[in-house]
Amino acid sequence: MAQREPRGIVIPSKEELLEAARRRVSLPPGELWLDYQHDVDTLYIRFKEKTQPTHSESDVDDLVVFDYEGEELVGIEIMDIPGQLKSANPS
Repeated sequence: MAQREPRGIVIPSKEELLEAARRRVSLPPGELWLDYQHDVDTLYIRFKEKTQPTHSESDVDDLVVFDYEGEELVGIEIMDIPGQLKSANPS
């Protein structure tokens, strides 16, 4: 039986991450800060450079958490984002 080479970790580009995120949630226009954590398959998108969320709301079905400062949406956490990425599912 032939041995397969182990797959390395592929870090997706910012554009790939944003494209995958837009398939799951509606993102507002403007500057965005991304934090992709491949070890837990999660993408966190901030709409402000520095945030201190006061509360969160989750969409359990879509594995999405919305963070708010008061009434202002300041960040979105999307779990299981690699399943949406072309680099995670090469053809």
